This record gives sequence, structure tokens and C-alpha cells, in this order.
Amino acid sequence: MIVTDFTEDKNYLKISKLVDFYDIGTLTDVQEIFGGFTNRSFRIQVRRAEGKKTYFARKYNENTATEEILFEHALINHTIQNGLTIGAGIIKNRQGSTYVQLPDGNSIFAIFEHLDGEDKYTWDAPNLSDTEYQNAARVLADFHNAVRNFDPDGLQRKEPPILKLWPAFPENLKKLAKQNRRGKLIPYFREQLPGILDIITSNPFSMDEAAGMPVIATHYDYHPGNLKWSGEEVVGIFDFDWTKIDLRLFDICMAVIYFCSSWAGNSDEKLRMDKCGIFLQSYQCRLKELNGLESVNTAERGAFPKMLAIANIYLLNWEVSTFLEREDSSDDEYQTFLKHSVRLMRWISTHPSAIAETIANAL
Repeated sequence: MIVTDFTEDKNYLKISKLVDFYDIGTLTDVQEIFGGFTNRSFRIQVRRAEGKKTYFARKYNENTATEEILFEHALINHTIQNGLTIGAGIIKNRQGSTYVQLPDGNSIFAIFEHLDGEDKYTWDAPNLSDTEYQNAARVLADFHNAVRNFDPDGLQRKEPPILKLWPAFPENLKKLAKQNRRGKLIPYFREQLPGILDIITSNPFSMDEAAGMPVIATHYDYHPGNLKWSGEEVVGIFDFDWTKIDLRLFDICMAVIYFCSSWAGNSDEKLRMDKCGIFLQSYQCRLKELNGLESVNTAERGAFPKMLAIANIYLLNWEVSTFLEREDSSDDEYQTFLKHSVRLMRWISTHPSAIAETIANAL
């Protein structure tokens, strides 16, 4: 629904106030974009002398630190300057800043260029064609190549990199299991916790294993729903608010978990190895074409099966913690997410040979 009466809702009123900080024109329409789990998003239209123009406005979660937002914005600017042509540029306000904190609240806003293209997919329905898998993987390679030489200048996300997170997961998951919430998700999570902890114990990951692996600015949330499409071509990439400096391998494995897992809704949920092969081969070939950031190396190939398990547990942890943090979270929806991750966890742990064969053939 397009909202033009900004007195109906305080958030729409805030968008109206937000635009006053920018030299982009007069606000005419606002449309909230639903589907995100962390921030609130709005498609806004303004009137300028030369005609109407559309922008994207984001209201950041109040738990997001200013330092994290500045990290995200610096990274976006760097990637665009370094050749990533399909990212949404950030609009600076009249003071030259990339964000605005309205005087009547704690919320931080930013305005971005609007990306054209179609929202074809969500993260839990990755039913892409083979050509779309190839193109999505090429864009991930383009992004990774564009972040090379990025200097965060001391900025960083509060969440530590995976090497520090992974040893802390057992205690964190145990704490989550002690919390109470109505519904079936928490009892199911408690029932599955011993198996989850076994997977963590059987997949230790150390600094020594990470030696020789590229550390870059990672996307951390690269999935089909964060891409804009025109036919089978990717014409836009967005949602960089999870970005942080981390192992490139983790980012690739997160993408594989997102793109290549089956959401059958039953015990058949698994990694679709044919799609994994298409995705990884396309990623590797694109990096070789670009001749910038090195392609996937021997150390990364050797640790790939283990990192897939780690990436899946990372997503599982996010599902449970986000469900508990959000008062409006749906028990049925998050239980679907969690059951998918648990089934995928089991499949990954019981199919190391199939995973290793696919990696060897693709990379």
C-alpha cells in the first residue's frame, strides 16, 4: 500500500522528517518493504524539478551501533569505487554524512539509490535456474573482488569473526535453551541441542587451519532474496548490514547454505550437490577471469566441508536467538527455519564424501 498521509503512522512521519535533511526533492509517496528481519525498509518517491525519482530508505535496528553503520557505508562506497556497478550508492545528506539520527528518537536512517529489477526469490525458497545459479555466483565473485584492499580504518561490527564465535557457540546455545517462550520451537530446540553440540565438538576450527585463507570484507547474508533480477541476470545486490571482516571461505559457505539447500519440508532436506557444483565452478571461473582476488585455494578447499557445517550452525544460532529477541516472531515460521537447519546439519555430517567430491570437481 502506498501511504501519502504521514500522520497515520509515526514511522511514515519520520520518513517525511528524514527527507528534510536531504537535497533530493519533496517527498510524495512512501511504501514500506516487508520481508526483512533486522531493519525496516521503505521505497520513497520524491518530486524534483526534472520529475519524480525513487530512493530506498532504511531505518536501522536500534541495537545497531553507529560504528557498524559507518563500516557498512564505507564498504559500499569502496566496492562501487572498485568496480561493483550493481550496488546501491549511499546518498549523503546536506551535512555530508551518510546517515541521519532524527532528534526525536534513537533510530538511525540512511537513504540509498533505488535498485531496479525484480525481487524474484526469498532466502527460504532458492529455486533458481542453472543460469541464475551461475550468475549469482559470478556476482559474489565480483563483490569479493571489489572489497580487496578495503581499509575499515578501525571500524568494525560488534559481532566477532567466526574463528572467535565458533568456540563460544556451545555456551551461547545452552543459554538460549534455558529461556522460555510459548510455542513449540524452544521444546524442539532443547530436544535437538545434544546433537547440535555434538556437531560443534566434532568440527573444531583453529587459527592454524585458517592460515593461508584470505580474510576479506564479507557480505555474510548473500542469498537470492538480497539480489535484484532481470530475467536470469542479477542486476542489483543489497543488504550489506551484516558485512564484516572475516574468512572469505565462510562467506562462500554461507552462500552455498542459502542458495543450494533443499527446502522440501521433510527429511529429504539436503544440499543439492548439482547446484553446489554449478555455483562453485562459476564463482571460481569468475575470479580467474577478474585476475584480482585469488581464487579458492588449497587451504580453503580442504576446510570446505567443515566450514559448511559451521555456516549452517551459525544460521541455526541466528534463528533461535532472533526468535527469542523479537516479541512479534512467529513460532511456526521460526520452527520451520530451525527444522530446516537441523535436517541440513544432519545431512552435511553424513555426506562428507559427496561434498568433498563436488568441491574437488568444481574448484
